[in-house]
Amino acid sequence: MSSSNLLKYVKKNPVLTIVLIVFITLAIMGYVDNINGMRNAETSYDYCYHLCQLFDHNSWTIFTFIYAAIGFLTYAHKQYSKWSIWLFYIVALAMILHYFFAGFVFDYVFEHIGSDYMDRLPSLTRDIYGRPLFFVILSFFFMPKIIKDTIKLRQEQELTI
Repeated sequence: MSSSNLLKYVKKNPVLTIVLIVFITLAIMGYVDNINGMRNAETSYDYCYHLCQLFDHNSWTIFTFIYAAIGFLTYAHKQYSKWSIWLFYIVALAMILHYFFAGFVFDYVFEHIGSDYMDRLPSLTRDIYGRPLFFVILSFFFMPKIIKDTIKLRQEQELTI
């Protein structure tokens, strides 16, 4: 996309542009806050806590971006594309990858938390493994409707061609 097309799109959709800028700003602020928390940690628990929060924030950002892209393609763009279908597969792959890497993060936290803070391990585990649960529940409620709307868009597009 050339810069002139991008400027035309920004002028055409100012609200979406503002929302995207706010989302990116909040995501960057969250990353900076968690990384600074890891750097300034005084105990092993503080370091592990901020590591879990960073992993959690990373998952939240990825899942929110994917779901926003699905919603944008289906409802704002209102045109069927192969990306509409591929994003459903990407959601499943992102959840599998999250749980795969969550195992490594949990092992690291378990080894480095220290015996003094072992009673706080369940709350850290909830941060590591619990993030996709919101999006799984969201998927159960809204994905069938989104898939149906995507199929409807595809059929309408085939009829107009």
